[in-house]
Amino acid sequence: MAKKKSELLAEALEQLLQESSDIDGAAIVGTDGLVYSANVPQRALDENMVGATSAAILGLSRRSSQQLKRGTFHQTLIQGDDGNIIVAGLNAETLFIALTAKGVNLGMVFAEVRAVTGRLAQLL
Repeated sequence: MAKKKSELLAEALEQLLQESSDIDGAAIVGTDGLVYSANVPQRALDENMVGATSAAILGLSRRSSQQLKRGTFHQTLIQGDDGNIIVAGLNAETLFIALTAKGVNLGMVFAEVRAVTGRLAQLL
């Protein structure tokens, strides 16, 4: 029996987190904030909050890109004292969110995000 899309997405996130030494949480979220799949650290992180926050980040990022004439939104990085949030577009309706610890090699993380978003876009 063929696997459901949600199972394939969950497996892709699980594989990413097993293979990555830098990404410690990830989610696939609709642009409306609906969480399609998430594998985030449970320390005070609610999947619904990840979805809602990601949708808000997307809205601001898209407007900023347009208003400052930087073209189409692709990715946003937010750096905090305790780590990073990367929001990347998968397609017009779906986002990929990666959570990292502070001090990670962002070049490696961006390479991993590019690779996984390519795989996830094919699943969608």
